[in-house]
Order: sequence, then structure tokens, then C-alpha cells
Amino acid sequence: MGITLNIEKKGEWDQLVYVGPINEDSEVHLKPMLSALGANVIINFRKVESVNSCGVRAWINFMREVAKGRNLIFEECTPEIVCQINMIPNFRGSAKVKSVYASYACAQCDNQTWVLFEEGRNLPSSGTDGVSEQKCEKCGTEMEMEELEDEFFAWLDAA
Repeated sequence: MGITLNIEKKGEWDQLVYVGPINEDSEVHLKPMLSALGANVIINFRKVESVNSCGVRAWINFMREVAKGRNLIFEECTPEIVCQINMIPNFRGSAKVKSVYASYACAQCDNQTWVLFEEGRNLPSSGTDGVSEQKCEKCGTEMEMEELEDEFFAWLDAA
């Protein structure tokens, strides 16, 4: 599947919805966005499939330029995006992260799901705060986060 970038208006904010992989083709799609985006930008990662090293370079270049004179928010960051935020501080740039998905698995019935952690609702204030118990929708058993909580949420302490 290719890359699609859509801009949707949300009040005074432009929401950039990224669909597809962040890879070697990203730069071609991201450059035109610089002139199309206003002063307030929300970047939605819900449909990002994967991130590779060439994509990281293109993304960091984009973030360097898009941050000039703009307010930036990341929302619905997939586990792949959270991994990049934790490993590469420039990946986030000056953006504020409002929500992230964490991957959970049930040892009882093998159900897998994503849980959305949102600022002001259930997002911890630091990587060591811990999160509330997540019950499996299929069998009711407590699910396990597939990443170590303190490592997954480490970006909170680096902010």
C-alpha cells in the first residue's frame, strides 16, 4: 500500500492524517504539506503501518521544517511511532504527544488489541506511574501490555 496524506480542518487546527508506511517514499509526500499546513497542526498516526530508517530521516527533515512557527500535536501514535519517539528524540521535535496506542495481549485466549491512552484521561504523567488494568473483551482476563510499561512510556519523562 502507498502513502496517503490528508488534511482535515478541526476548528483552528489542521489535522494531517498519515496513512501507510513512513519509508523512503515519505519525503516526496511530506514536502508539499509544508505549504499546505497552517499555524496549528495535529498529526494523526493511527494508520501508520511501519517505520524504516530511510523514513525516519525523511520524517526528521519534515519535522525540522514544519516546526518553524507552528504548534504541533501528535495523536493516536501507534506502538511503532512510540518506539521511534523513545529511540530518536528528534522524531517528535517540538510536538506535544496527546495520545498513544499500546498493544495488549491476553494469555488466556490469545486476543490482541490496542488500548488508547489519552492525555487527561488515562495517559500516565510519567513512565513509572503505571497504568490501570486492562480486561480482555473476549474472556475478561487481565491483559498484558506487550512492552514494558516504563520503557513504553519513557518519552513522558524526557518531555
